[in-house]
Amino acid sequence: MRALVVDDEPLARAYLRQLLEEQGVTVVAEAESATQALLLNEDLQPELLFLDIQMPGLTGLQLAAALRQTSPGVLLVFVTGYSEHAVTAFEHAALDYLVKPVAAARLAQTLARAQEQLSHVGHLEREDPPEAELPLTPLKRLPIRQDYSVLLPRVEDIRYALAQEKRVVVQTAEGEYRTYYTLSQLERLLPAELFLRIHDSCLVNLERVEELLYLGNHAYGVRLTGGQQLPVSRTRFSLLQKRLGITPR
Repeated sequence: MRALVVDDEPLARAYLRQLLEEQGVTVVAEAESATQALLLNEDLQPELLFLDIQMPGLTGLQLAAALRQTSPGVLLVFVTGYSEHAVTAFEHAALDYLVKPVAAARLAQTLARAQEQLSHVGHLEREDPPEAELPLTPLKRLPIRQDYSVLLPRVEDIRYALAQEKRVVVQTAEGEYRTYYTLSQLERLLPAELFLRIHDSCLVNLERVEELLYLGNHAYGVRLTGGQQLPVSRTRFSLLQKRLGITPR
């Protein structure tokens, strides 16, 4: 098995790496933050990630939510000193939950479960669980992969996401960013109380909507803070009115 270890404490990473290598696991890399882990995961494609929960910036739980979208086949194991996070960890479809300091015998049980999962699908990838089994925690920051970095805009600063030329563009006050997300993935990751899918091609931050537009011939749109105009589909128009507190005509 190929594993990535994610922990902001160097000694904790070194200890877990030693335990894993003693049990025949190849540790492809170590990451000291969730953002670094996203980059390494995309480049190295490990089968198993060991995630600390309490880390600066994105937490391990927020990282897991992003990975469920970008790498649904990877197996996740949380490793932390706080046992009270166990329930939340398993809500993120975690394979296992280990409490520090990790015992070799307990780790062996986790690795046996991981091997069983990987062998079961035949292609060293875990089948993607049904969406109903993955109640994701909405992100506070959205990781956006760039060439040599990961941008982390706050979700409240995102104005809209728009599908363009087989990619989804996320627009913030700082600019537009081409992402590898789908709109359906963003719809699940971003807080539902703040964002609404107003068109097959568009997801919008409702707090950025300045004007509802009636364009004639049953065509609708919205104008956002900053002047951007976006389409609203006929089937989603009534829901948009309701979310904006407008009584339908």
